[in-house]
This record gives sequence, structure tokens and C-alpha cells, in this order.
Amino acid sequence: MQISIWLTSKDARCFNFTEKQKIILEENIKNIQISIHNTSESFKNSLKNADIVFVWVFKQEWLQLAPNLKWIATPAAGKDYFKLNLPDNIKITYGSFHGRIMAETLIGMILSASRGILTSYQLQNKIEWPRNELDKTMRNLSESHVVILGFGSIGYDIARLLKSFGVRITGIKRKLIDNPDFFNKDDKMITIDKLDAVLPDADHLVLILPSGKSTDNIINKKRLEMLPRHAYIYNIGRGNSIDENALIHAINNKKIAGAFLDVFKHEPLSLSSPLRKCPNIFIMPHASSIAPNYMDLFAKEFIMLYKKWIKD
Repeated sequence: MQISIWLTSKDARCFNFTEKQKIILEENIKNIQISIHNTSESFKNSLKNADIVFVWVFKQEWLQLAPNLKWIATPAAGKDYFKLNLPDNIKITYGSFHGRIMAETLIGMILSASRGILTSYQLQNKIEWPRNELDKTMRNLSESHVVILGFGSIGYDIARLLKSFGVRITGIKRKLIDNPDFFNKDDKMITIDKLDAVLPDADHLVLILPSGKSTDNIINKKRLEMLPRHAYIYNIGRGNSIDENALIHAINNKKIAGAFLDVFKHEPLSLSSPLRKCPNIFIMPHASSIAPNYMDLFAKEFIMLYKKWIKD
């Protein structure tokens, strides 16, 4: 089985497939030949013999160069990375390992908001001893209500880690599913049509939604005003799900406490974006899944999928 790999990124070292991950594959899968490519030209030249490819990018016209291709695998979680019309004999799989990394990022965001860490940082060169200011904003993460809008594999991993902090969780999906086994009597799963009913009681609103017309501006001015004034929003899904102008208005007018944004409608986010000038909006550059073991997790997940594929 020939595996051709073109996974390179200038943005983060962890998004590059290396010899380390090649060894992981070779130690766990028999009878494979792996080639790692650093340029699109080298990769395209390899497609004539490739059975499987690992990529960030794959173009429709490249299918003609790959007569033996059976599988396109990408570490990306979002289904919006590829716009391909694939024949029935070629499958495509996306990474589902991101949750364990992103859960740690999300926990950091929530703790920073709840426990006054960011407030202290903002005030450390402005007020000598801002205990009174922190007293107005610091609160417990335990017993708070976290609403997770978009309860897929990432949402599941985030909820599981959050439960160790004693929070109450409401998970929201399009179709109702059974409660995860780590939920207790205070936690629940609901469908998206019940979103408005839980917003007034949300301390933390976490968005992990895919892009698409159904999620465009799902958090709009009306829904922002339903949240309590102490609430924070965290978007680690896709940037289309928040009306950014409405969010700026809500924070500037103290309708909500703040927002942590890892994704945006237009990326990279311009230095002139008004989001950067809004107090209590904290910005990350679509980086919530960056971690040294990113590609290791992808390789190990592929091994599991490959063994199942061969067995079937």
C-alpha cells in the first residue's frame, strides 16, 4: 500500500508531518510504503502510484493523476476544507482527535475569565493593587452553567474535561442523543430549537459549530441580549456563527462580560479589525488545537481507521 503525504504548514511546526510520524505508521502497519513531500509538484508526481494520501489541500483535477487512489485523509476537523466531487471508490476522512487538545485550550479560557487572570493582566500597569476590581468579576468555575453549542466529538471531549471542575453542562445538537455516561442529574442534552430557553441561564456559552448557512450568525443581537451580563462567549468552531458587529456592540454596552475568539469570518483577522479594539475580546489566531503531539495523534487515529478498513 502506497501512502503519499503532503502535510506542510508555515504557520505552526506541529502541522507538519515528519519522520517521527512516519516511524509510528511503519511500526504499526505492515506492507506500506510512505513518501513525504514538501512541495505540491513533488506530491503531484507521486500520485500515479498512491493508494492513500494525507493532505491539507487536494484539488479536483488531481484525481486524474491518481488512478489507484482509494482514500484521502486529512488531519483537519472541518468538512469545509475540501470541495471535491469524489467517485464512490474514493473515501475521505477528517481528524476527530482535536477535542483532547482543544478542551485544554477552552479550560484555560474559562479559568482565565472566571478567576480574574485576564483582568489582573489588563490592570497590572494601571492600578497598583486591584483587589476591589477583581472582587467584582471573580467567580467559581465549579457549579457554573456551561452551554456547549455543537456537541460533536470535540464538544464531547470538552464536556468530559469540564465535568472534573464540577460544572453543570447543557449540550446542544441538531438531533437529540442520549446523555454521555459522565453526565449527572443536573446535566442535559437538548436540540438546537431549545437554544433560546437556556441562554438566560448560561454562565459560559461555547460554540463549536461547523460553517454553513444553518449556522450563519446563529448568535445574533437578539440572542446576545438573552445572555446574562456576566456571561462569556467562546468560539472555537467557525467564525460565521457569531454576528461580530452585534458582539462588539454587546460588549461595549456591557450586555455580556466578554468573549474569547479563536475563529473569525475572515481569516487571518486584519490588524485593523474593530474586534481587536473591543475591551474584553480576547483573540487567538485559529490556534486552539496547536500542540506538539498534534501529528502523533493524527497518525495514531489513522492507524486505528486503517486496521478497521482492512478488516472490513
